[in-house]
Amino acid sequence: MTLVYLIGLAVTLLLLLIGVEFIPSLPAGRAARYLQESDQPTGAVLPGWRGWLSKLDRPLARWTPGSLLRRTHSDLYFAQLGGRWESWDAVQVTSLRFALASAALLLGLLTYDNLVLSLVAALLGWQTPAVLIGGVARRTRRRFQAQLPEFIQLVAAQMAAGVSLEEALRRTGQSGSLVGKWMQRVLRMSQGRVVFTQLQKEAQESTLPELIGLAVQLDFVRMGTAQQELMAQMANRIAADYAAGAEQRAERVGAELVIPMVLFYFLPFIAIILTLIGWPILTTL
Repeated sequence: MTLVYLIGLAVTLLLLLIGVEFIPSLPAGRAARYLQESDQPTGAVLPGWRGWLSKLDRPLARWTPGSLLRRTHSDLYFAQLGGRWESWDAVQVTSLRFALASAALLLGLLTYDNLVLSLVAALLGWQTPAVLIGGVARRTRRRFQAQLPEFIQLVAAQMAAGVSLEEALRRTGQSGSLVGKWMQRVLRMSQGRVVFTQLQKEAQESTLPELIGLAVQLDFVRMGTAQQELMAQMANRIAADYAAGAEQRAERVGAELVIPMVLFYFLPFIAIILTLIGWPILTTL
């Protein structure tokens, strides 16, 4: 049976390879942007196993659903902001997931000769990179959201002292916080262009609603007449929204802990009590 599975897998991979090589046109709406980027020469050859892994980028970029690549890109954005997975992109991560899933499937077939166990191993191999990246991205997002109200308040304080909006963003970006690091990146990439255009582009790329709303509001403040008052109002509103969101998350934590408490505390306690009471009765029968 193992040989049958391996032959079927080899035939499937061969058909995918033929389809990629002999169908050069892009399917409409299927991750076209990522594929076009991956087709361009990068000028830098990936070393070692990354170079071998990059051979999967073209076929996977062609056939991977765009929603999956966008989700991976969003997680990578914040993982890289936190200093992890810095030399990866969404297509390369998908190639890594596919390679791990394929290796786990082959290893399972050769070791256990069981298709179900092999598929479970392949699923674990597919999900492992996503879980690792998602964990880093989730922690970085929380830190970013927690630091964002303070950053905006510092910008408002700078503007209250008579500093322009762009200069206030530039000065506050040197604070060393995670939001400051992000703002320095925006300012660095906006050389020769309007800062607020690059700000909106980076906010859209992050897919974080708070950042997208901030970029739009900062553009309104820039075009407004009473910039200091508008900035102070925006800082107070963002701080109030974050406080309300923190209260809602705290309330949800209590509800989310009910099921784990029942499974890991209440049910084992009941089982122990019933065992202590029922065992003597069973022994006397």
